[in-house]
Amino acid sequence: MIFVNPYSGTNIDIPNIGLAFAATYHATKVLDLNTLPAPRDRFLEHKTDILGISVQSRTYNESLRIKKLYMDKYPDAQVKSVSGFLDVQCCYPYISFDDDLNVEVRFGDTLPFPDYELFDSFDMFLCNWQTGRWRYAIMTSLGCPFSCTYCSAGRRRVDMRSVEHCVEELRLAKSRWGISKFVILDDCFNANKERVIKFCNMVRPLNLGWGCANGLRADRFDDDTAQALYSSGCDFISFGIESAADDILNKIGKGETIAQIEQAIVTAQKYFSVVNGYFIIGLPGSSYESDMESLRWALRLNVNAHFSYYVPFDRQMYYDSVFYGKDAEPLSEAYSKDMQKRIFTMTACMRGDYGGGAFRKAVDMLSLTCKACPSGLLKLVKQGLHRFIGGR
Repeated sequence: MIFVNPYSGTNIDIPNIGLAFAATYHATKVLDLNTLPAPRDRFLEHKTDILGISVQSRTYNESLRIKKLYMDKYPDAQVKSVSGFLDVQCCYPYISFDDDLNVEVRFGDTLPFPDYELFDSFDMFLCNWQTGRWRYAIMTSLGCPFSCTYCSAGRRRVDMRSVEHCVEELRLAKSRWGISKFVILDDCFNANKERVIKFCNMVRPLNLGWGCANGLRADRFDDDTAQALYSSGCDFISFGIESAADDILNKIGKGETIAQIEQAIVTAQKYFSVVNGYFIIGLPGSSYESDMESLRWALRLNVNAHFSYYVPFDRQMYYDSVFYGKDAEPLSEAYSKDMQKRIFTMTACMRGDYGGGAFRKAVDMLSLTCKACPSGLLKLVKQGLHRFIGGR
């Protein structure tokens, strides 16, 4: 038996944690085509009785392609989806074929610590973990008790590993693989304030830098939590904001107000230089203008803004696409096909991945948020920079 993690084109620095649990449980090798995409069809070089594919909504058609190619070459083999352990990672749900290799293990302390040496991409992870370029990913809990209508992780039971179990995984990863940083990918890490503070107190002696990549709940964030996070080595946090309009937040069942979110951001910025905000464009009831107001709001509050498209649950499988990044495509006719690419590019300076074309990105941002003429803005930006450089 051998497992395959299909190529998705996203999150190459984050291992498939659900598949890692399954591979460790079955003591099975993993061909990780997402982090190590070439050769693309190297699974055909491995003859086995069972080929297990980890299928997520973003890799559905690629998984079908792998299945067909393998069965064409090895008609006697069984090709199954691999499920269990996790049902969602990074907002993308796992999907099962009719023929499924499922392990019913409730998320908790009975989980094995993932053995990433089973991945053929392990050397790439190891090098980047040790240098701190990539962060070791961990999930301490699964699920979210809130009822946001757009989210596949919500409206269900929250299963939590004990703090001791999580910290032990990190301790072993540091001693075994030399990790220097980690990142938490929980659906809702701060659902329980006391647990967050206990985690911070127990992880502090490991002297690891870490961050919260998935969105924290703003209405459950306060100064005590911020101080505990900061003092334990946390160097960035993220909030799920979605929209800067209260009426949109009400329609999607967010259960928060903009006032609460703004207060959480103000509190966070006392401790953290990097505060991320996740927004969704094209939500039910939103418009192009209300979505652009979210961008202006993020600029005013100095939030590192990340924008993604709204994808309804019943479309996730069939679109087989990512909802975030320059390659995402809209479902709403209110947005042009290249709008997400444009937003992704011009908000690079807000996310910290600021690169070349600084003038062009700044002008695009200003023209979108201020509704001004791009050529005139370019002239103003250049004049301002020349005055700054010349000391005038």
